[in-house]
Amino acid sequence: MAPSRVDRSAVVPFGFAMAVSMWAVAYLLRLPTVMAPSWLLAAGMLAAVALWGWLAGRSTGGGWLSGAAAGAVAAVLNMLILGSLLTGPDGGGLRPEAVWWVPGSVLAIALLAGACAALAGRPAAAAEPAIWTAMFAKVAVAATFLLVVAGGLVTSNEAGLAVVDWPNTFGSNMFLYPLARMTGGIYYEHAHRLFGALVGLTTIALAVRLWRRETRGWLERLAAVAVVLVVVQGILGGLRVTGSFTLSTAEADMAPSIALAVMHGVLGQLFLGLMVAIAVVTSRRWLASPSAEPRASLGGDRSLQLWLLATLLVQLVLGAAQRHLAWGLIIHITLAAVVTMLAVIAGARAWGLYHGSWPVQRLGQALIGVVSVQVALGIAALAVTQGRAIVGSPTAAEVTLATAHQATGAALLALAVALALWTRRLFAPAG
Repeated sequence: MAPSRVDRSAVVPFGFAMAVSMWAVAYLLRLPTVMAPSWLLAAGMLAAVALWGWLAGRSTGGGWLSGAAAGAVAAVLNMLILGSLLTGPDGGGLRPEAVWWVPGSVLAIALLAGACAALAGRPAAAAEPAIWTAMFAKVAVAATFLLVVAGGLVTSNEAGLAVVDWPNTFGSNMFLYPLARMTGGIYYEHAHRLFGALVGLTTIALAVRLWRRETRGWLERLAAVAVVLVVVQGILGGLRVTGSFTLSTAEADMAPSIALAVMHGVLGQLFLGLMVAIAVVTSRRWLASPSAEPRASLGGDRSLQLWLLATLLVQLVLGAAQRHLAWGLIIHITLAAVVTMLAVIAGARAWGLYHGSWPVQRLGQALIGVVSVQVALGIAALAVTQGRAIVGSPTAAEVTLATAHQATGAALLALAVALALWTRRLFAPAG
């Protein structure tokens, strides 16, 4: 059976999904505490290609062509990290084999993804472009969350200043810094920068898609805000290291800023909340939902959810100050009790009072579960770190618990944003 014409609206979302998955696998397996063998790293990345190629063939109606096109997009995005593999260990420039490695990698990934798409069986009917926009937004959320986790590992491993300059890396182009030199703290910091570049491209590509396809003006403006924030976040991350715009590699010319480090950490989580909001309002369920149902109790629930969001934002600042400065621990713990109470009440009301509303009920359940995990992680992190900032050579337990606590806090904020939006979409005040 000949494949249907490729659904071009699906190619970029599937390509970005494939690339983000490959990067996630590579990041995890190359962690200094893991250092998996090369064959396992290659197998994991190829498995990501195979999976998304199969899904593209199965979902888009384009057969093997859809998988091949998505694979080509992913391979082009992988150029952001391929240069690190094709640069000599001395950083003296690209190796001669780069001439055939670059087109060869694009062709190989496209062929593998296309072959797996062909194996997916009879292609399904092509979906509406809006479905792929929603998928793309979810991919952006996943990429942003991975970036937040990678940033948490930078802080937990005291690696924020492992690379002394920016936007270069020890004087080399960031995308051509040799993989052989990415060891210890340098790996955490440099990989975080590369992930930031991927999230930046993902945000811009998603915004362009929304500007071209969306009819909701406020959503187009929200996409513009996302682009501005991701650029500002990248600049803040760089200035946290250098203190000013400079291409110098001399440590004497640098003025690292803890204040900017705190701002960078907080803005990263706020950006995640923004991307979650875009994912919610572009979702298929949001677009297909009927008119809002009147509820007498809605006014109180909206206020409760807004208070939860407000206290979470303050808690993010206090958490960042504690991680970087070991400041405000008592206030942070006190407010954690308030956040927990608000999250449990908001989650219980969403779970128990909004029967038949799948998003609101499930988000209420998730909110209770995640805040419970967060409390446990906070207690464990406090017991291990004894309330001090992680300095020197942090233990594996300190790194794991502190990073998990930060990542779960980000997930809590994301759930609170989603719950507030869905409550307003599906219900309206009675009377």
